[in-house]
Amino acid sequence: MSSSIDTGVLNYRKDFDRHGVIYALGTNFGTTSWVNPASNSASSTRIIATRSSNEQGVANDLLDNRRGGTLSGTKDEDRSWWCVDLSERYALFLTHYTLRHGRDNGMSIIRNWRLEGSLDGRTWKVLKKHENDRGLKEPFPYYTATWSVDGDLGAFRYFRIFQTGKNSSGRFSIFLSGIELYGVLIELSS
Repeated sequence: MSSSIDTGVLNYRKDFDRHGVIYALGTNFGTTSWVNPASNSASSTRIIATRSSNEQGVANDLLDNRRGGTLSGTKDEDRSWWCVDLSERYALFLTHYTLRHGRDNGMSIIRNWRLEGSLDGRTWKVLKKHENDRGLKEPFPYYTATWSVDGDLGAFRYFRIFQTGKNSSGRFSIFLSGIELYGVLIELSS
């Protein structure tokens, strides 16, 4: 098992502020200008976004937090999901997370999902359940909202938004164009 080093507490202040994990990794902890942390292959802070299927946009849209939103979503399939991998280098004790809607007309808003965490990408722990959640509502059309995650759930490398029911348009597609994670980020060492 590897040991860990505490890299800092990243506290939520407002939606898509400059105090979250994605922003920290996209600026190499404030030492460089913002770059989508999925697109910088040379960086030691590169992370990966994936999703269950590709309908519009690309999975990395989820990590492009400096833009105001973009059209990006999965196909209309049951059990759709999006996932963020902080890499083998980091794990996070999550306290809050923010999502940005990914549809330019304000339709097909995610309502039923669970946030899951994993260390290995295969075994998932439910961190928060949402049923008919109407938190995503402002600003139009790329709505944002933030939720707290309570309890001592552990640190995770992977975070997944897993749809458990239909969206606001009665479909299974998940449209997202932003995520931010907050909490205590630890660096894993071998």
